[in-house]
This record gives sequence, structure tokens and C-alpha cells, in this order.
Amino acid sequence: MTIDIAGASRARSAAGSLATRFGLVALAACSHAAAPASAPTSAPVVAAAPEKTVQLNAPGEPVDVAAVLPAGYVTVVDFWSESCEACATIGGLLTAGVAHEPRVVVRKIDVGDGFTPVARAYKIEALPHYLIYDKRKQLRYDLVGPDCVQASTIARQLAAE
Repeated sequence: MTIDIAGASRARSAAGSLATRFGLVALAACSHAAAPASAPTSAPVVAAAPEKTVQLNAPGEPVDVAAVLPAGYVTVVDFWSESCEACATIGGLLTAGVAHEPRVVVRKIDVGDGFTPVARAYKIEALPHYLIYDKRKQLRYDLVGPDCVQASTIARQLAAE
């Protein structure tokens, strides 16, 4: 009995090639599968931009504002409550006013009924209430009530600095 080594090798090669193709198709179809290793590149790794607007808490739950400020972005912290109609109106103005400014993000904190741990921690006595932090995470503005209408203009100016 003779064994055709060249033929067996070609068969293994074809089967391996087919398996590789199916494996790549399976990897492409499976979003959580790891990508095949590639040659290292010299391009710098760019961090993904943070989400534009994020609700940080359940109503009234505590939040560490300093811990959620993204570096390099102007951040408007919007203290609000579902029962506050002015919060919804002025919040909509803020959202529209910074929509096209990629260097400004909004972080929303629901103070609930106002007598909650988060409201006490940040001394929120009236709504709406905005804190505006610059790109170095420094508090620059503390706006309350109708002054909050200016928030998008202020945030865009800080982003331009």
C-alpha cells in the first residue's frame, strides 16, 4: 500500500483553507469573537469619545460627580427631577444648544423629590440646577433656575478655550 503524501498534503491544505474560510465567516458573524491578530501598527490608539448625555442615577441615589467627569471635555451636570417642568424645558434647550459641539457632554442627576441624599450632598435647593466643569474638571459655573438658559452658550465658550 502506498500513501500519496503530496495528495494527502493537498487535501489537508484544502480542508484547512476551507476551515479557515468558515472560521473567518464565523468570526465575522459573531460580534463578540476576537478579531484575528494583525501586524502591529504605528498609529496611536484613540480613545472613544464619551456618550453625549448620560443619566447617572436612579431618582435620589447618590453620585460622585468628580468620578464621572470625562477628562478633556466640558461637562454640564444637570440636576433635575421628573416633576420639574422647567427642568424638561431648559434641559431641551441645553441638549439642542450643545448637540453639535463634540467637546461638551451632559451628565444628568435625578434628585427625586428634592429631599434625597444626592440633593443634600450637592445642596440642591431649587431646580433646574447646573454645574459646569471645564476640560480640566474644574467647576467654573453654578447656575440655578432661569440662569440655566445660558448653559449651552457658556459650555461652548469653555470648549473653545
